[in-house]
Amino acid sequence: MNENVVILGAGLAGLGCARALPGARIFEAESEPGGMARSHTHDGKTYFDRGCHICHSKDPAWLDLLRVNDSSVAATSRSRVVNYWHGHWITYPVQNHLLELSPENRIRALADFVSAQIVHRGRIPANYLEWCRFHYGEYLTRNFYEEYTRKYWRTPMEELATDWLSGRLLPSQIEKVIAGAIAEQPEDQPAFASFYYPSSGGYFSLFAPLYEDIRVVCGARAEELDPKKKKVTFSNGRQEDYEYIASSVPLPELVQMIKEAPADVRRAADALKHLRLLCVDMVIARDNLTPNHWFYIYDNDVEASRISFPGNLAPGSVPAGHTALQAEIFRRTDEAVAPAELAEQTMHRLARLLKYKPDDVVALHVREVPMTYVISDYARAPAVKAVHDWLRGLDILPMGMYGEWKFLWSDAAFRSGERVAQSIAGGKA
Repeated sequence: MNENVVILGAGLAGLGCARALPGARIFEAESEPGGMARSHTHDGKTYFDRGCHICHSKDPAWLDLLRVNDSSVAATSRSRVVNYWHGHWITYPVQNHLLELSPENRIRALADFVSAQIVHRGRIPANYLEWCRFHYGEYLTRNFYEEYTRKYWRTPMEELATDWLSGRLLPSQIEKVIAGAIAEQPEDQPAFASFYYPSSGGYFSLFAPLYEDIRVVCGARAEELDPKKKKVTFSNGRQEDYEYIASSVPLPELVQMIKEAPADVRRAADALKHLRLLCVDMVIARDNLTPNHWFYIYDNDVEASRISFPGNLAPGSVPAGHTALQAEIFRRTDEAVAPAELAEQTMHRLARLLKYKPDDVVALHVREVPMTYVISDYARAPAVKAVHDWLRGLDILPMGMYGEWKFLWSDAAFRSGERVAQSIAGGKA
């Protein structure tokens, strides 16, 4: 049953597809399944993720599947998230907490915000820069969003589209912005106000039980796809016949595997861009460095964009008297990276912010994730369509974040695999 299907990639999309197609053969290039949801440990005790991950889905079926009500999962009713900006700690998101700025900056931010609501009302932004200006005004855009975009996305704001913003960035809410400029406000932003996280073992522990009945062949990197012979060849020489391919392989890599890919499809695949990530993992012999779950850093003299604290996400998961933190540093694929140097620099810069001594650091590791978030510039959508249209004509169905080539939360990645499975099972592929 379903033996005619080969699934490439055992991340969450591959998992969703495999569970919906019993008997399908699933192959994973890495030594373990999980993809971007995978967790790692350097000492067998403290776990880190591939960037900060939490489960903040509101989908009851998804939460039941993950058994979030079990004792093995910690439930957080109110997230604690802040921004660090030029020596100041400001509650996230900044536009809802203007009272925490200096009086002069607060007035400028509020005046520009109100002006934007009047001047740009009803206008459709052409790019991410205009979206921020229309929603937040010039001051907040220039001093916060432009600064952070340079660090995180490594791409000019005017080159970014707006199709990636839903669920990630909050549109302005006039009443909240004004109220937050007048008096201190409780933060109840909807995106991740509450969340679930495993009590131990890192984010992947949420999904590990779902893999128990799935036979994944790991260490099997697909190198060549022959759509005419319906055959896939792996790096170890293994070959598999198929009728359908369900693939979460990154689109540029997938196109490279197919020798007869036409020039226009290759150009489209080459136009797709993504970021890579350096995870700087630290264990510090200091307790309670911060109550926050994570925070964002806007300052350009600190390379890290986001800092998360596994021990705060899962209380009790870090040895007593210690704090674990992970700093995320993003780079484009065309930027040079010196991991050891960046890790050392990050350790010292964060020591100033969090008031620990470098000698307090008992473990410092850096892990490179070659591919993380896709860049949603204006080349993305037409390029993805061109590649998808061609692949589907070959019975190759892309899925997941790198198959769809767009940002997906964990539940959406899983559902993406399920949809591909339903398409194959229903004969609509």
